Amino acid sequence: MRKVVGTLIGIGLTFVLVGCGGLGTGPNTTSRVRLLNALIGGPSGGVNIVQRGMPVNTQPLLYGQILPSANGGVSAYTTVVSGGNALTGTGVNTDVYAAPAVSGTPLAPEASFLLSPHTPGQSDGTYTIIVAGIVGQTGAEGPTLFRAIDSVPSISYGTTNAYLRVINLAPDTAGTPGITLLNNGLPIQGLTNISYGTPSSSSNYVPLSVVAGSTFDFGVVAAGSNTPIPTQNDISHVTLQAGHAYTMFFIGEVNPTNGAPHFDVILTEDQ
Repeated sequence: MRKVVGTLIGIGLTFVLVGCGGLGTGPNTTSRVRLLNALIGGPSGGVNIVQRGMPVNTQPLLYGQILPSANGGVSAYTTVVSGGNALTGTGVNTDVYAAPAVSGTPLAPEASFLLSPHTPGQSDGTYTIIVAGIVGQTGAEGPTLFRAIDSVPSISYGTTNAYLRVINLAPDTAGTPGITLLNNGLPIQGLTNISYGTPSSSSNYVPLSVVAGSTFDFGVVAAGSNTPIPTQNDISHVTLQAGHAYTMFFIGEVNPTNGAPHFDVILTEDQ
């Protein structure tokens, strides 16, 4: 069997996984997955994320799109068969192709991800699988498959906090100190220097105090800079609800070239 390296976002580790894994070892044998296409220069007709020879998505996954679509504001997930074992280093081989293909020449190197079983009512066994990078590039900016672990923190009843994490998928920030998220012009502790394409590019969920009737005036700067990075979507009046958890994905390029999409933000409600 050949070795492949899957980059795992959210736990600060990169595992080397071998081959194609089997079912989870617990009583549950399925995991929850959502998909994000952040691949710059990819096919206009979208991509297929493929596991075990079958697409995980039921329709082409377009640039900037998350599937399944959110249900009533809260992120939706599709169910896939769990696979892999952390002790033996096995995982589920994952590929990405130009839709409608499910085989042939992949758009990014194959990755192998551990998919643990999901317990109903919990956030374990819940993931975002992402394709990012720039078609035609190599190295850190090249097309890559990532897996983010959507492990929402335990949220106390009656809390006045919302919880937010950031995942930086802007490939032209590779090799830089990263990106910092601001609120009212000030860096948010725990959401600074968020680098691209490494496990550290996914911050932990950070508590943010919610004041009734107010919004968050978010902004984005390059780490160590005071110059705002414009976003396509307005993030200066964002409402977050206490007791809920969110992910902010950075996509596009900070300094777009060759017709690449401009830097933007996708905000999802994870719980």
